[in-house]
This record gives sequence, structure tokens and C-alpha cells, in this order.
Amino acid sequence: MSILKNAVDSIAIGLEDFESADKRRIVSSARNIFAGILLLFKYKLCELSPIDSDEALIKQKVLPAFDATGVVNWVGKGNKTVDVQNIKERFKSLGVIVEWQRLDRINKYRNDIEHYYSTLNNESVQQLISDSFIIIRNFIVDELDEDPKQLLGEEYWKILVDVNEVYEKEKQECNSSLLGLKYFNNKILCALQAYNCAKCGSGLIESTLNTGHSIESLFKCRSCENELYYEDIVNDAIDDYFADDLYLSHKDGDDAPVIECPSCFDGRYLFHEELCVICGDSATHECSRCGISIPPEEISDGDICGYCSHMWDKLMKE
Repeated sequence: MSILKNAVDSIAIGLEDFESADKRRIVSSARNIFAGILLLFKYKLCELSPIDSDEALIKQKVLPAFDATGVVNWVGKGNKTVDVQNIKERFKSLGVIVEWQRLDRINKYRNDIEHYYSTLNNESVQQLISDSFIIIRNFIVDELDEDPKQLLGEEYWKILVDVNEVYEKEKQECNSSLLGLKYFNNKILCALQAYNCAKCGSGLIESTLNTGHSIESLFKCRSCENELYYEDIVNDAIDDYFADDLYLSHKDGDDAPVIECPSCFDGRYLFHEELCVICGDSATHECSRCGISIPPEEISDGDICGYCSHMWDKLMKE
């Protein structure tokens, strides 16, 4: 059975799981759809693998070997195939285009559904399927030169299209409700629009108020009816929104974009925006003694940098 058929079958089974009335199949739905997408990617790597290389591009282990003419070729060894990171690296090298940020969101969402969410229903998987629809459609058309409706079959293609349209419509309505509020900074709005319910995983978070400040609003998940106040979700929303930037800042030694608020100690402080997402206060970013920019790890409720503070303490002890 070909990898392409396995990919189509996996996506189809995932959609059947989604359509099932048995809630126990929701986790299976997420797992099968994601597996189907990875199989589509592996099929592309098989297509690009050199002849007589034992499909080298999908194998994790690739070794040099002499062919019958004495020329060295790279040949795949073993049964272990590439993982997501391997696929990213090989696609990048080969110029194969995938919207990786969307795929990473699907992967994270699938993992969260399997391990964390306590309240699941079909609406919980709508976002995953909506994102999957974009990935599947674009990859089949742009990289496989196939008609997705014909390849997947009309029945399954219709499910993908319908779920995507329903989710996008509801997501737009939720985003519109959030747009009606006022925020300390626009990054908070962006973070709340990207936030997924901690209870069921749905991205359909809306405000129960049409106007006013966000800190006064009650927020609700359309999928599981979970209700939360601003203070209950804004820190998690900010952490998720800046997760990649925080990782890169630790990895590369750059300034952290988010720290603990030095004023209220409850909210996340957006370093570059110079404000706390809960209390709205701004800290001093320039040392009043030496004039240098104060780095994130030295931001406090005072107005001097760590070095000047140290020298002042040392002077006072003398």
C-alpha cells in the first residue's frame, strides 16, 4: 500500500472519527488527521528521492554506498523514518513550501487534546481541522500537483471545507467581540485572539461585553461555555503568544520580551511595550544614575540598574 494511500486513508479515518457521536473518538480524530498530513509530506520526500536510493529522503539514517558503476550514492538504511524536524530541514533544503507555524499549531493542539483537555467535544477539534484544511489543500495543490477534492474524495473534502467555513465564521465573530474592548496595548488583543480555552482547547474565545475595558470583561469559550475573567486568562494568553520569542531569547541571549511585573507581581510585564498586562503600570527603563538601558532581568520598581544598585549598597556598607 502506497504512502499516499495511507495518507488519504488516515485523513479520512480522522474525519470519520470527528463525525462520530462517540466522544471517545475525538482524540483519535486529531491523531489521525495529523498523521495523514505527515504521510503526505513523506510521500513528497519519496517522490524526490533518487532512484535506487531506497527512498533515502524519508529515512532518518542515510549512508553513502557504491553503485554498480563504482559511483558513490546516498542510500536510506533501516526502517526508521523522518520526524517533523527532519521533514522541516529537508523541505527547507529542497525548496518545498509549508506553512510551518500553522503545522506547529496543529501539532501542539493535537498533543494538548491527547494529554491535557478535560472537556472535549467536536467543536474542540474544529480549529485543528480548519488549520489542517489549509495545510492539506495547499500542499496537495502546490507540491503534489493534484486536485484535493479528487484525491481525498468528495465526501471527505466536503467535511473539511464545511468545518473550515463554520470555524472561520465563528472565529471571526469571536474576534469581533474582542475588538470592541479597550486594551492597555494591542499585543494583549492579539494574544487573546490567539488564545485557546484551557478546558477544552477551542480557540473560540469571546467577550460578553461589547464595549468597555478588557479588564472589566467576562470572557467565554463558545465550545464548552467556560467563563473566565480577564485576570484568569491574560497571563496564559501572553505566555502562549510570546512562547517562540521567549525560547529564542533564552537560546540566543536576547532580551526577554516578557517578565514578571515589578509593580503588582501578578501580571506579565511586556518589556518592549513597557507595561503590565494586568495593572497597566510602566517601569523605568533607563537608569537615573548612569543613563544606560536597564535590561529585563534588572527591571524593578526603582529607577536604577543592577550595577548602580550594587555599587550603592556597597557604598552604604562602607
